[in-house]
Amino acid sequence: MKSIFYILFGFVAVQVWSQNYFNLGQLSYTNTPQNKFDTGRGQTQVEELALQFEVPIVISERTTLLAGFFTNQTAVKLDPHSPETKLKVLGLGLGVHKTFNPTWSATFMGFPKIASDVITLSGNNTQFAFLTLISQTKQANLKYRYGIYANTEKYGLIIVPIFGLYYLSPNSRLDANLNLPILADINYLLRKNLWLGIKFDGLGTTYYLNNQAYSSSGAYASKISNEISTYLRFALTKSLYFNTKIGYALGRSYDVYQANDKVDLNLIAFYFGDNRTRLNDRFKDGAIFKVELLYRLHF
Repeated sequence: MKSIFYILFGFVAVQVWSQNYFNLGQLSYTNTPQNKFDTGRGQTQVEELALQFEVPIVISERTTLLAGFFTNQTAVKLDPHSPETKLKVLGLGLGVHKTFNPTWSATFMGFPKIASDVITLSGNNTQFAFLTLISQTKQANLKYRYGIYANTEKYGLIIVPIFGLYYLSPNSRLDANLNLPILADINYLLRKNLWLGIKFDGLGTTYYLNNQAYSSSGAYASKISNEISTYLRFALTKSLYFNTKIGYALGRSYDVYQANDKVDLNLIAFYFGDNRTRLNDRFKDGAIFKVELLYRLHF
């Protein structure tokens, strides 16, 4: 699938109270081998460093405020022989989780962020996303989620309906956390302090390009990357985990368009009124390598 939203620092709103843990913070580093451009000229790595941190603030038995911070930087060449561009994101997550009864609860989150090659507060660089997520408890170890995500990307509005579930097997060895079509994470406890997992990330975002030579009227880069990876998770302490991942990026692109080149609407993977003209060359899909340090609060 195509351009799904970036955000998130571990999809904080999806995690709250849907399972018996909460990820407080995560630091990750991603790199790739050299990727050839489709034209056959030049190569590029994709290197990313990301940090996210989120905190639940309990107001009452049924109300919890959610506050978070996330940032990342991706270094990539947008053209075969262009200098490396550093695409940056800096944002906040603010919201509330409300429990209505033992079966139903809901989370409402807003995500103001700057996404650009230069972190400055301006109308061109800023975006705003909103997430509504409803959780239905079917059993103690099975919960369904229904929601919708919207963001003001540089090409226009994106809307993504979400269906998810959380399942923990009776022996607590199999853990499945699905938020489709955006994220899916399934892992199995092999032995004490060691898990084997598989993960899908349907990541997408746009960045305004302040330093560029593509158009006199301005330009933006649109990132698409559908990453499937397998990983080993090691528990270093009760709350600190280390993940090693190897995977493959499908349908990956960092397309550049003029700033005024828009679409009418992006609904999941469908672009309506998309007559945009791409200004750069694409590079090929390829392998990805990632390491993560995760701090988890257990209930």
